[in-house]
This record gives sequence, structure tokens and C-alpha cells, in this order.
Amino acid sequence: MPLLFSGLWFLLSEWLIVPLDILCGRQRRRYTFTYPVRAPKPLTWSIVSAHKIELQTTPPITLDTEPDPQRPGVYTGFCRTAAKNYVFAYRVLEEQPGEALSLEILTEESDPIYNFGDEYVGAVAVVGDENSSTVTATYDLTHTRLLTRFLMPLTLLRSSSSLKRTAEMRAGTLQSGMQSQIKNALITGGLTFASFFALFGVQAAAMLIALILIHELGHVVAMRWTGIPIRGIYFVPFFGGVAVGAGIAKSQAQRGLVAIMGPGMSIATTALFAMLSMSSESPTLRELAVMSAILNGFNLLPIYPLDGGQIAQALLARMGSGVVKSFNAAMLLAGGILAAWLGDYILLALLALVARSILTNRVASQTALRPLTAAEGIALALAYAASMAFYAAFIWRLWGKG
Repeated sequence: MPLLFSGLWFLLSEWLIVPLDILCGRQRRRYTFTYPVRAPKPLTWSIVSAHKIELQTTPPITLDTEPDPQRPGVYTGFCRTAAKNYVFAYRVLEEQPGEALSLEILTEESDPIYNFGDEYVGAVAVVGDENSSTVTATYDLTHTRLLTRFLMPLTLLRSSSSLKRTAEMRAGTLQSGMQSQIKNALITGGLTFASFFALFGVQAAAMLIALILIHELGHVVAMRWTGIPIRGIYFVPFFGGVAVGAGIAKSQAQRGLVAIMGPGMSIATTALFAMLSMSSESPTLRELAVMSAILNGFNLLPIYPLDGGQIAQALLARMGSGVVKSFNAAMLLAGGILAAWLGDYILLALLALVARSILTNRVASQTALRPLTAAEGIALALAYAASMAFYAAFIWRLWGKG
């Protein structure tokens, strides 16, 4: 089973368990994920058991820890990601060289981002031969916060993907970028089509997939213009899609351009669908135009992480992180009220998941990018206002006729 497919299944199944755990009062949870690696077992083991290593992910993650001479089995140091060091400490509980390793995260001595809960224990086991291997990763902890119940499966998947990619890169078996991007888009697209089919039927599901693809291709075009490497397009079941870069924007201008190009490129196709529907009187083309306008107009709402939220942050960055955080908090509240009023519980759940990162320095730290010049700010603001006006007019004109 491809890692992407098994990962999505693992994520959804673990998230569905959360309400049941809360109702039953279960605090202690175990998360186990098994994945194949196209690399020899000794090589895979050397990576999953390393105390010093750079993992190939976006951005790269560097683990650099040393044995504590005062405490046998304890390692202290840091984990570096996106040019920031996080203090990290753990105790090796048991190790069977070449086979399995278990350790306890010392949360009181580590950066708060590693404080997922109490008695936080991780374990990894590797089986295989000289051609391939299989890794089983397990996290055990007692939850003390609601958010970590959703973040823990994501953390396990991210670390598994990073370890797998690093091992396969060193073994020379990593799939080519284009091949991997197409496979990931097809797998996630199939899952997302199935989710939309369950909600809306086959025709609407096909339309939504096509419109989301057009939207995300706009982001991809902008990434290529700005020199940001492209990791791929991923569809998200029940929600939409996302174009993922293998790097980050170097300025607020780049960030704003990438954000506006999704709905911006869709203006042309929305207008095309509308004109064709008027000339042919096709209800399908008219529905495509309406759906495109709603999808892209909604995405322009100034709520992070929607495109409109990215654009708003780029425009406000010059005013400082405090202003950005205050704006995000206000828009998050407004978005939650809107989602509840519309009965869109998927959006409401998404906002709840990203609320913590929105209201902390993780999002506000993006204000450190080179700010917009006056000309860039005016151009981005005009493009944003024009796009909003275009979609609002289409929704009013076409949907109002229906």
C-alpha cells in the first residue's frame, strides 16, 4: 500500500477516534504506523536510530544530540528546522542494535513544541533484508490537551515520511520528482473524489476535482515564476487541495503572488465557462461557472490559511507581528462564526486545528520576510480587490438566476 494512501487512512482513522476517546475519558493513547522503505535494513536502521542526522524534508530537519556524561542513556542537544534551534532531550530506554529502539522524551528539558503529553515514549523497529525494509513506529503518551490528540498522528506521519525519504535518497531508490508528484496527485485525487462523491454525487465530485486542479495549477505557475521548487499538488478529502512547494518564499511579494495566482488564474476559466454556458445554454457549464466562482471567492476570504489570509498577512506584515496576530484572531473568530452559520463543520474543524499555529509566533514569524514595497503593496491590494469583486459579481449574477 503506498505510503500516502496508508498515511491518509491512518490519519482519518485516528482523528475519528478522538471524540470516542473524549467520551470514554481515555487519556493514554498509542499510535502505531508501519511503512515500507526501499533501502537495505542496515541503512534504514542507521537512519532511524541516529542521534546526529539531517533528514530530507521541507525544510530539512537536523538532529544533533550528545550523550549526557552525568546521566547514562540520556541525550541532549537540539533539533534544527527552518534555521531555528529547538532544545531536545530524551532517554534511551532499551536498544536491540539493528532491530529496535525505545526512548522517552524528556519534555521538561525540551522545547515546548515537544510537549505533547505526559510519559511520552517512542519506539521504532526495523525488519528486512539487503534490498528493502519495513519500519514500525510507535508513540505512547498521556494527553493533557485536546489539540495534541489531532497533532500526534500528523507528527508521526511527518517523521515517518522524513525517515523514509532520507533512507531511499541514500540508497538511490527515491522516485523521481515528477513521478512522485503524479502518483501523489492521483492517490489523493482519488480519495478526494470519493469523499465528494459521497457528499454530492458523481457529477459534482468530478467538477470540484477539476476546479480545484485549475486553482492549484495557478499556485504552481506562480511558484515557477518566483523560483520556488514544487513538491506537488495534493488533494484533501472533504475539503479541497494544496500546492506544496519544496522551499519557501523569500519575500512578501513572492508570498502574495503565489497566493493570488490560485483564484487569479481561475478567473479566466470561470469567465470561459460562463460565456460557453450562455452560447450553448448548457446547465453543466453554467454550474461549473457558479461552482468556480464560489470556490475561489470563498478562498479569498481573509482567513488564514486560505489564500485571502495569506494575502492579508503579506499586506499587513510591515505593521509588525502584533498587528498580524490580532488580525488573524479577529478573522479566525469571524470564520468560525461563518462556518457555524453555514453549517460547514469541516471548515469549523479545520479552523480549530490551525487555531494554535495562527495565534502563535509560528504564523506571525512569517512577517520576517522582506516586506512589500509601496508599489508591490498597491499592486497586490488592487489584484486582491479586483478578484474579490469579480467573483462576488459572478455569484450574484449567475447564482441569483438559478
